[in-house]
Amino acid sequence: MTSAEEGSRRHKNKSKSTSSFASSIIEKIRQSHPHDHDVMIYTDLPTFRQVYSQATKEALERSEIVLLTTTYDSFQRVIDSLKQVGVSANKEVKHGNLIILDAVKAYQIDVLGVLNFAKSLLMRAAKDGKAGVFNISDMGSFFLADRIPTLVEYERSLQKKMDIELKSVCSYHKGDFENLSKEQQESILSAHNRIISA
Repeated sequence: MTSAEEGSRRHKNKSKSTSSFASSIIEKIRQSHPHDHDVMIYTDLPTFRQVYSQATKEALERSEIVLLTTTYDSFQRVIDSLKQVGVSANKEVKHGNLIILDAVKAYQIDVLGVLNFAKSLLMRAAKDGKAGVFNISDMGSFFLADRIPTLVEYERSLQKKMDIELKSVCSYHKGDFENLSKEQQESILSAHNRIISA
């Protein structure tokens, strides 16, 4: 086997492995209910892209408003990932069904900004006859801003079962999460209703 063939085989195996990790996580997200405050730990960005794209598609199909907060992907990368699963992102954004936020601006200017915005979306969802609001947020901005104590405090301030009908998934890159102390990891995990990982 040539080195090119070996590289291609490794790439296919990695893609297959990424797909199976993503499928396992997506299946667990499907089991989320309104009021759930869940945590997801993803292995790498290709896996996360598959997860947020498919989860967004399914939420839109259920007539939910989707609030997606991105740290490591540009808006264009998010839109491209959504297109790959058949979501017309620009159309959904235009109609107010999909909101994509920059996590650095969303969390680092006002830590409660995303939560308060989600509450306003819930009011709009009720007024427009939507099924609810689904939020998937990458928490990486706290690591970029070196605000780990603030992150832990924020997560602990939210209930495992929130008093608002929001399905919320706080997402952590495995590399970020492993940089936390054991105590910080346990504090964050215990603040959530369910732990979603492959």
